[in-house]
Amino acid sequence: MSYALNHTNRKLTLEPKITVNAKIVVVGASSVGISFLETLIFCSHLKFSNLTLISTHGLPGKNLLGTEQRKFLASDHCYNDKDHALMSLCSWVNVVVGKMTAIDRAAKQVIVSREEVVLYDHLVLCTGQQYQVPRPTGADISQHPTNREVLNSGLQQYTGPVPCNHFTLNDEEDCLKALTWIRNNSIAVEDGGIASLSCC
Repeated sequence: MSYALNHTNRKLTLEPKITVNAKIVVVGASSVGISFLETLIFCSHLKFSNLTLISTHGLPGKNLLGTEQRKFLASDHCYNDKDHALMSLCSWVNVVVGKMTAIDRAAKQVIVSREEVVLYDHLVLCTGQQYQVPRPTGADISQHPTNREVLNSGLQQYTGPVPCNHFTLNDEEDCLKALTWIRNNSIAVEDGGIASLSCC
């Protein structure tokens, strides 16, 4: 298990800190969002007492990924599992698990998962890079159309039914779901490879 060794000297113990009670809400547990929270938490002369993180799957690093699962995600050179364990953000940050669905700027509140309300004084949006299900254009590929010839509608996000064997891998939770589906719907050969996949 990873551990953290924190050293505090007498000077830092006796130095008064200014408490900041402003409600700071960070949306998204991307590298930018984690870095922003880390900067506030470890500020030597300020103490932020009301930090909140809104994330779909909570804090990153709670599931230690194995080698197979880690291959699904692009390499993140900012933070690894050990860094998340050493920071211990759960000790300093209130975590709201859910997806932000609306912002009410007049009332200074965020709607999470269409039902929960989170108030804020300062709102920081750090959703990061998110992959989406590709949207079919309906173009006839036998005619070899160019991008200019393909009709572009205002609807850029695909909202139709998604096949059960299609995955968008944005975080470690998505990787676990994809790997579980592959293991349950594939035929393993003797050398450990995958012979075939069943499709829906």
